[in-house]
Amino acid sequence: MKNEYLQKVVFRKYEDGGGLTKIFRDPNRSLGLNTIKRWCKMIRDTGCIQLSTTPGAPCLARTRKTIRKVKHKLDRKKTVSARSSANDYGISKSSVHRILTGDLGLYAYKVRSGPKLTDQQRKKRKEFVNWIDNSF
Repeated sequence: MKNEYLQKVVFRKYEDGGGLTKIFRDPNRSLGLNTIKRWCKMIRDTGCIQLSTTPGAPCLARTRKTIRKVKHKLDRKKTVSARSSANDYGISKSSVHRILTGDLGLYAYKVRSGPKLTDQQRKKRKEFVNWIDNSF
């Protein structure tokens, strides 16, 4: 929800006879034109600005319950991928990523495979490291 201070400013400017574009072109420009139009319509209809809910679609994936589930899974396992968590809970991978980074302050990991070395290659690498240590 928008700041109550901004609501009071828009209300005062509208009552003083300011038009929609005049309110919008305020040097602060912290509100969009559609928001100002909606608020001015509320002032005309009811005489005040009453915001009961936030406009837009409700957040269905990042609920407290889902955040608790992801956190519980992280407590049980050492490493959990965002993709597997998304499949387990039936939400998108980006929603799990937002939960991990925004709500829990963590970062998802990515599995990386190292080179598959044979015993002969390992031996050659050790010989090379020893040669570098002795040479320089």
